[in-house]
Amino acid sequence: MTSERDDDTRRLEALALYDIMDTPPEPEFDDIVLLASELCHTPVALVSLLETERQWFKARIGFDLPETPISQSVCAHALQSTGLLVIPDLTADPRTSENRLVTEPPHIRFYAGAPLISPDGVTIGTLCVIDTEIRPEGLSLTQKKSLSALARQVVVLLEMRRNSSRKDDLFRRQKRISSEVRAIAASSIAAQEAGGIGTFDIDVGTGRMKISAEGCRIFRLPVQDEYPANVIYDFILAEDRHLPSADKTRSDGTALLEAEYRIRTPKEGIRWISRRASFHYDADGRPVRMVGTLQDITEQRGAQARMQAMIELGDVLRDMEDVQQAAFDAAELMARALGATRAGFGLVDPVAETVLMHRDWRAPGIGTLEGLHHFRDYGSFIEDLLRGETVLIGDVTTDPRTREHSQALLDIGIRVLVNVPIFDKGQFNLVVFVHYNEPHDWKQREIDFVRSVGDRLQAGIGRLLAEQDQDILNRELSHRLKNTLSIVQAIATQTLRAVPDRDPVDAFEKRLQALSSAHDVLIHQNWTGASIKHLVSDTLDRLGMLERAQISGPSVFLGPKATQSVMLLLHELATNAAKYGALSNGTGNVIASWETSGAADNLQLTFTWQETGGPPVVEPTRRGFGSRLIRMGLLGTGGVEIRYDKPGIMVVMTASLSHLQEAG
Repeated sequence: MTSERDDDTRRLEALALYDIMDTPPEPEFDDIVLLASELCHTPVALVSLLETERQWFKARIGFDLPETPISQSVCAHALQSTGLLVIPDLTADPRTSENRLVTEPPHIRFYAGAPLISPDGVTIGTLCVIDTEIRPEGLSLTQKKSLSALARQVVVLLEMRRNSSRKDDLFRRQKRISSEVRAIAASSIAAQEAGGIGTFDIDVGTGRMKISAEGCRIFRLPVQDEYPANVIYDFILAEDRHLPSADKTRSDGTALLEAEYRIRTPKEGIRWISRRASFHYDADGRPVRMVGTLQDITEQRGAQARMQAMIELGDVLRDMEDVQQAAFDAAELMARALGATRAGFGLVDPVAETVLMHRDWRAPGIGTLEGLHHFRDYGSFIEDLLRGETVLIGDVTTDPRTREHSQALLDIGIRVLVNVPIFDKGQFNLVVFVHYNEPHDWKQREIDFVRSVGDRLQAGIGRLLAEQDQDILNRELSHRLKNTLSIVQAIATQTLRAVPDRDPVDAFEKRLQALSSAHDVLIHQNWTGASIKHLVSDTLDRLGMLERAQISGPSVFLGPKATQSVMLLLHELATNAAKYGALSNGTGNVIASWETSGAADNLQLTFTWQETGGPPVVEPTRRGFGSRLIRMGLLGTGGVEIRYDKPGIMVVMTASLSHLQEAG
């Protein structure tokens, strides 16, 4: 649990890293609000970024103001949620009914906002849509999914903007990506009637088809007025042949009126065709003609696939815990989006110039390349990889880097190859690859897509490797600190071995062990703290008494400073219970519970330790270190009530939750 002040600080830090506030308009963000407005049928759409005192709009449509005070921000209510915030009627919601944008012009009435969540889990703003009409029905499921997907795309653009040091190259790349967004938006807003659309008219009785010149060009047929209706069947992929109409489905009127299917014409790769049709009927209701349009939608499908791949790649990199799995997932996403035949990754030995190929994704009928390979057996492109350059070879038989070794590549099903080098601490040690077994005519959009994937993968893996290095460092520090505690314990044992009363010596050693255990808990949480439940369970488990305890309370996370003091406190409570209290016999039990109360900005934590079923309770006449530690409470500043009741001792401790959660 983090405080509102901590959330503000993390948000401001994230915005500073993105360097986005008060920057000029950029077409890729403008395209997203346009698409959001069209998809959700609202006059207003905004990319809203929130600082402490204001919200500023990176992109806006239908809204004149470039920013508003935070007091007028509806988006601020979405910061605490990881999901979509929908308010059907802003006048009826107590959070917004007094907002000046609701009570005064422009009199907004409906709001839906998807949070913009950075890869580090920080919400920096929203992608929102606004209407001046109340919408009791809110958004449809499709609109909700689309708005959330577009919000993730905003974060993708922000990440690309931050991670690339080549600002001019990044701007051009994002501009091309934005053109793809506009193309998808345009296709969802209105039919693309201009150019590239062929027409056909089939006589159901004769099976003859009149087809326009553009229709002939789509199927690479010589231009002529008429063909047999089934002339295209040889071009259609076997698994899609049930989608176009056939003589039988046309004659009985069951043919699909809208379909998208794949074709492969001579000397070309796979293309996507969209067909839209309708029937004309005779007086008896029998179909006599089928008329419609044809369009090559390969580019649109490719753009959609690349956009979806970038969104999914963001999810992969945000959640990744394993470098090799992330590399494989990225390769597969890239291959599917580009229609490739094989993809995967390999571990590189840059000195020996070898690559150990791991499991690869393959299209049906394509063999695996798992095993050790020497880069020089296939050409000279290793030199480009060692410089950190992405390698794209459109045809291995003609590219000068592979021409003399093309047969070796063709023998393993590689006609086209993409290699993305990944570096760790300046050394080339991982390569992500994508292959085609046929020539591929690279489009600039595809090249930009490959480079964008490579850039994001490099950045994501670099972040993960840095986190792993930090984890190793933390564990090494933990090992050294535990060694120090062991030395302290050994010195104490030697120094105090002549002391006849062993109880204080044993207590000292066990307190050192409790402090060491608290340190272990913090290391496992990367020094962010620990939950109260974990601390209570760990303490009782080390005494072998966990099964005799009832533990309950909400999920509460303590900061690292409080974790160590609370661990020592719990150790004293549990040790006293085992020596003198409810856990000293075979029937007693302990109830450990906690709750929070008070205003949201001043929450208090109350922790209760109740013992039952033990021997008769007697208030001690002498107070040792343990008793004094318990009386100091959770924060060492009091707030403790101790009752020596008949059922067993009860300790109730109260402290400020925000103080308990400080980093310290």
